[in-house]
Parts: sequence; structure tokens; C-alpha cells
Amino acid sequence: MRGWTKVFQLKKSAFLATSALAAAALLLTGCGAANSPEKEGTADDPVTIRFAWWGNDARAKTTLEVIEAFEAENPGIKVKGENTEFSSYWDKMATQVAGGDTPDVITMSGSYPSEYSSRGVLLDLEKVQDKIDTSTFAPGTVDLGQINGKQYTITAGVNSMAMVLDPAVFKAAGVEVPDDETWTWDEYQDIATKITEGSPAGTFGTTPMANDSFLAVWARQGGEPLYADDGKKLGISEARVADWMKLNLELQKSGGSPTASQVVEDGSAQPEQTLLGQGKQGMKVSWSNQMNSYSGNELVMMKLPGESEQGGTWLRSSMEYGISAKSKNTAAAAKFVSFLVNSEEAGKLIKSDRGMPANLDVRSVVKPLLEENQQKEAVYLDRVAEMKLTPPLPFPAGSSATMEVLNRNMTDVLFEKAPPEAGAAKFVEEVNLNLDK
Repeated sequence: MRGWTKVFQLKKSAFLATSALAAAALLLTGCGAANSPEKEGTADDPVTIRFAWWGNDARAKTTLEVIEAFEAENPGIKVKGENTEFSSYWDKMATQVAGGDTPDVITMSGSYPSEYSSRGVLLDLEKVQDKIDTSTFAPGTVDLGQINGKQYTITAGVNSMAMVLDPAVFKAAGVEVPDDETWTWDEYQDIATKITEGSPAGTFGTTPMANDSFLAVWARQGGEPLYADDGKKLGISEARVADWMKLNLELQKSGGSPTASQVVEDGSAQPEQTLLGQGKQGMKVSWSNQMNSYSGNELVMMKLPGESEQGGTWLRSSMEYGISAKSKNTAAAAKFVSFLVNSEEAGKLIKSDRGMPANLDVRSVVKPLLEENQQKEAVYLDRVAEMKLTPPLPFPAGSSATMEVLNRNMTDVLFEKAPPEAGAAKFVEEVNLNLDK
């Protein structure tokens, strides 16, 4: 592994489930690429690889431009792009895997690298270590693709949890913007309530966050991991989960947050149609790269409450690239992955759409091209990096349903169908059952 260590800087010691179809499909896959020598493509007789990703039409247009640039530089390789909306991406992927029709290069996120690598779907990238150079990646970002000491993915870009604020809402309510180096969750609650009290009807201080990645931040701030190191059960305690549910129920009762039905409606709205997007919300826990999706007033990005006492956030892969273990063209696939993450030409096209580039050389080229909100994200991510917080282990196999379980039980608490303690207990029980399968 010495050569691999130079390229990937591997550590020596050692993230909604789509359906039952996904698990069953993955179990049907075989492990390992074909043993026959790979074909060397030429301009007259190129090899063809398939690249799958999710996203809207704008992302598809940009990605096809990147593919065109890659093919111009590599005339012996053709890339067939396959774009799917996120809502159906993983169901489609599971079907393809089950049918032995897995794309060569797969875009991944969350717990799916763990799910897929544990069933032999992803190639151990040690086999193509000479094709992907990560020597200029930001410290720690290569490690984000490692599972049980093996490199299964390469990060497409990084983002992090943040608090997005609308200063105009603060000003209209007569509330001062907090100091994000010192503020606490108690202050967050107080500020949210004051914003609602000082605003016109229909404008609120905040809305709840029911996301497993945020819950990991909340857990880490309390000195607990979200998942146990062995990935077989949760590491966060029922009490810590109940505290988060209780905090949001209290915010709802004080008026700092909307009613439960409004929260559900806001959670399913497009970014520009959310309360924050309409200029009717003061604060929102959000992924850093999502600030660029909200319309309306000029927004700012701050550290989450509690980060000054014990940091919980970390730089996370917003998207990752893996290669199919059954690909017949792993060298070509690896060369394409390397182009996606290392090419300045690709970086200029993608910018921060898949997260802030992990390659520092590409990032330096991309930064001047970013819009104002994207520039703010870059500054924020630099601040997170300066905290030098160790990322948690990759979310384990079986955890892809955690966000849905959390959201459902949080909703029950907000509708007061269950007290926070019961909602937390049910959440822990359900997730542990998923992890133990």
C-alpha cells in the first residue's frame, strides 16, 4: 500500500432508504471487475463508459459540457451521461445494479458508499491508484472516501452544516445578529422567539432541522457520536435526541417556529418558496451550499450555536464518485474521475455546484468565478477547516433510512402525538433495527 499512500494519503487505521428493492438489489451483485485485460481505446476505436448523477437541468447541461471537454482531451474514451432527479436516483441505481447494468462511474452521497461497498458494488480504488492524483486535496478530504481502511470514493466537493441568517428580518424585528463565536442554543431559542414577536404575522425566527447529518453535529456537540464505531447501533443517547426534539417543540410553543403543519409544508417546498426564500424567516440550519438556492434578501452564513464550546460540524462530501467493481473499463473510469476533481477546466464549469472543490489548486481557480453567496460559502468552509475537527466515521450500512425515521418521529412530536422522550425512544429503536439487519 506504499504507492497508494503517496497518492491517496490513506490512514493506516482505518452516509431515506429508497426501498427494500435497494437492499435486495445490492445483494444480487457480484464482486470484482472482470479479469480479462482492459481494452485500450483509440480515437478510431474508443471505449465507452457510463456516468450516472442526479440533479436538475442546469447541472445536466454543465455536466455534459464537462464530458465534452474530457472527450476532447481523451479521444480514446467516450462518456455516456445518465442524469436522474434525486427523488428517483437511488431506486433507478438499485434496479441497474440488480440487473447487472451498473454505470461505470457512480455519483454517491450520505450512507450509500457504505451500503454499496459492503455488498461489493464499488471498486477498491487501490486498483487504479495511479490514475487519480489527490496530492493537492485539502487535508482530510481524501479520508472522507475511506471505509474500513479502503478508498471507495473520491469527494466531488465539500460542504458543511451552517446557520443561514436573513439580516433584513433581524433588522425589521429589532433583533441584533448574534456573535457566532460565542452564541449558544439557549440564545438561538431566545433570538428566534424575539424575531417572531417583532415581525409581521407569518414571519418566524426559525424552523426545525430533521436531518441525520445535523443530528450528528448535535450529537458531537454533546460529546457523543451519532453511530457507534462498529456501525451496529446508534451512539447518540435517547436523552440527547429528546433534547433536540424538546428544543423544537418549545420553539413552536413560544412562536419562535411555525406550527407543525406549516413546518411540514415548508419542508417540502422548493428553496425559493420556503419561508427563508420569501424573506419570512430569520434563521435556518442548512447545508452551506444550499444558501445559494434561496432567493429573496441578501443572506449571511454563520457557525451553528454551540460550536465555540465543543465543535460538532465538519467538512463533509457533498457528493462523491465511485467506480463499479464490475466495470470493464476501470482505467478509463478512473481517468474520468480524476478529470472531474482535478481539471481546472472542469472546475471552471462545475464551480461549487457539487460542493467547494477539494483540490486546492482547482479551488483557487474557481473562487474568483463564484457569485457573492458562493464566496460567502467559501469563507465559511475555510473557517470550519480552521477548527480542525475530525470527521466522524462514514455513516454505516443500514443508515440510509435514518433521516426519514428522524423526520417522522420529529413530526409526531411537533404535532404532539408523542412527547419528546417517546419520540426519541422510538427513533433509537427503529434506527437500531435498521442497523442490525
